[in-house]
Amino acid sequence: MVGKVTPDTILSASRLPAVMGMSKYRSPNDELQVSLGAINGKTPPNISNEAMDWGNQLEPMILAETAKRLELSDLQLIHEKPYFHETLPLCCSLDGLADGRSQLIKHDPDAGIYVMGAPSIVLDGLGVLEAKLTGNAPEEEPPLWRGAIQLQAQMDIMQAKWGAVATLYQGTKLRIFLFTPHQATLDRIKEVALDFQNRLEIYKNEHRIEAFPAQNSKDADRMYSVASSDSEPLELDDAAAEYAKLILECKAEIEARTELINQCETQLKELLQDKPVGIAGKYKINWGMRNYKAQPEKITPAKEAYSVRQSTLTIKELS
Repeated sequence: MVGKVTPDTILSASRLPAVMGMSKYRSPNDELQVSLGAINGKTPPNISNEAMDWGNQLEPMILAETAKRLELSDLQLIHEKPYFHETLPLCCSLDGLADGRSQLIKHDPDAGIYVMGAPSIVLDGLGVLEAKLTGNAPEEEPPLWRGAIQLQAQMDIMQAKWGAVATLYQGTKLRIFLFTPHQATLDRIKEVALDFQNRLEIYKNEHRIEAFPAQNSKDADRMYSVASSDSEPLELDDAAAEYAKLILECKAEIEARTELINQCETQLKELLQDKPVGIAGKYKINWGMRNYKAQPEKITPAKEAYSVRQSTLTIKELS
């Protein structure tokens, strides 16, 4: 484990799932902003947590055990430089490489070996090894965003005929997912890499950000974080009017349902009175106590004035 080695000025294999809209944690626009910042000489903040730290520490052990179970040779775990695609604006870092010794490996769930999309695989030549750590329960197939897409790009860059995502689940169960290059996925990766680079070139040449469609409301907040000083209303089309109408209708329905919930809760509390638990048919109703530990007195420090873009739209129906 040598830490991050890939530049942020182009797309890397580990960032592909986010750019392809598969990540639970980051959007295509988040990755675009990272690269635009890198073009301007900015270094993104180091994002880490305990799970990621454990993943880094256990990575050599995961791959060593993978090599042992697959009977691989020439295991290489130190990769201090990034690898670049021959024709695409795409790079990657590697957790490991190993020689498969031309073995025929069969799908064997009892041994923790899963051949993806086929009953068996030939480990021809050097293959790419990617280590993952998760607290999730063991799976029969890894989600695309946890290693599978990344591995396809790594195999393409390294011109490898096979690769493995070795995932340690809950610290106790190692599963090895074996892949061969998947042409439809590689075609999609090519399309995404070229599109991403085109957006970077537009920024470099035209000083204009060609953003991706927002994944959700919060993504739009981050992409358009500052409102202009122009007070002239923007004339929107009929589709926008329908969106506004639908939001108001949904909010009215939420308010009605919230009031109904409040009325029902009030009636149940009147029936329970000081009892912490009640049984009503097939329903168990709890109305217990929530205990808080004593806290020392705190003085909130002063804060400077600042402005942020509102995350909630305010909509009023015009008369």
